[in-house]
Amino acid sequence: MRLPCREQARPLRIPPSRGTKRPMQVLSPWAILPLWCNSLLGIGMNAAAALPLIIALTLLIGRRAQARFCAYGASRLAGLAFGLSWLGLPVMLGSLYGLLSGLRAAGHNMTDISFGSPAMLSYSLPLLLWLTGIICAGLLRRACAGAPLPPRRRPQEDRYTTSMINGRLWLCGLTALCLFSTYVLRDWPFIALPPGMDLGQAATAVFSNALHKYFMAFAPAGALALLFLLRARRGAAAAGFDEVQTALATRWCALWATVGYIPFCLDRWGIILGYLLRGTPPDWLLAQVYALIPLTAAVACWGTLLGMANPLRRSWLIGLGVALLALGESLPSILMLSAWFAQSAF
Repeated sequence: MRLPCREQARPLRIPPSRGTKRPMQVLSPWAILPLWCNSLLGIGMNAAAALPLIIALTLLIGRRAQARFCAYGASRLAGLAFGLSWLGLPVMLGSLYGLLSGLRAAGHNMTDISFGSPAMLSYSLPLLLWLTGIICAGLLRRACAGAPLPPRRRPQEDRYTTSMINGRLWLCGLTALCLFSTYVLRDWPFIALPPGMDLGQAATAVFSNALHKYFMAFAPAGALALLFLLRARRGAAAAGFDEVQTALATRWCALWATVGYIPFCLDRWGIILGYLLRGTPPDWLLAQVYALIPLTAAVACWGTLLGMANPLRRSWLIGLGVALLALGESLPSILMLSAWFAQSAF
């Protein structure tokens, strides 16, 4: 299966045990390790896609209160988003290399394949849009860093008008649009429409799936923002922000880390419970259970931070949540490696 930070959640079929007549082929470690690295890099890639909207909401909060702190936090998040956006390039280039290697191994004539061919458009167009998103993220970071912080005021006056942040909001929207478009184009049927579907039905299905995956991207965005906050809190203290404001920022990031995966976890646990009530679950479902356990535990860690008065005093929960997220992304590759070693041993 693939976890929610990847493109789709698909079942991983475990090879049958020794003694079966037709053992299933498994990938070699040299093929599994790049997939593993791709999964881990995908955490940062998905986080970069969702961070521009979090930055926009952070800036909008400053219209009501905490204007100085919101502007400062948006600047730090913009730098994080720009840095993480570069992780999308190796992920997409790795997928493109895997496609070309598969076509070459199948004996296709590589001279007839171009970046404008239908088979390549679902790779070349997302790559082009992601590069555009990186440029927009760089402009957003520069705009947030170059904008002066609002002056210190009394709490009831610590706000700014929307006109003061219009430029940054537009850059947030443009960056988010470019990065979200890659979610749509990666699944778009450029070669041919699925049988029995017209263009409107296919567009609705693809767009709905892209929205679902993009919403889940808020979880790694919040999780990595929490991890970044552990390092950035010293700079916030040096800039004159107290522990109360830092605690607010921690809960703000923990909120996104928690809500991003809750619908997915509820849906998957519901399916799993339904199978368990009917009888013995299939092997592919057990693989999903193994992956959901660390993911659900990570959501519990981030949710616990929401109810704490000073969540940074339990900073180990932040590291544990990110570690569990990485474990959940690594588990499919670990299972495939285990299957390969088990098959090789016999």
